[in-house]
Amino acid sequence: MIRERNERPPLYALIGRAAVGWILVAAACGPSDPAERVYVRKCAACHGVDGRGKTRFAEGRPYADLTDGKWKHGGDRASIRRLIAEGDPASPMPPYEGRLSPGEIDEAADYVLKLATASSAPSPPPPKTP
Repeated sequence: MIRERNERPPLYALIGRAAVGWILVAAACGPSDPAERVYVRKCAACHGVDGRGKTRFAEGRPYADLTDGKWKHGGDRASIRRLIAEGDPASPMPPYEGRLSPGEIDEAADYVLKLATASSAPSPPPPKTP
């Protein structure tokens, strides 16, 4: 079938093009690291994108900073993973078991450890001036 120049393409072709465009935009906008994506989606609102707990929600909550080395429930991977999965009924920390897959909980725990490790690394010395 030959279409005339002013004839519009079929609807499925337009929808397909739009879907591809949105996929490309979404891929370009989010973090490429899967662990960082889980953290940003579920944790950053309270703990901050950098993990320092400098959010309106975290004000007055001493354990919201994930980078200062202060841990209420332990700073090892198993303790962090357990807290993410089970939450803490005595705090605003909700349980994510059932809301995140076990793999996503592992990724979030690993990313929290990565944030904590990055902040505890010694700062490089300032450059020498002549």
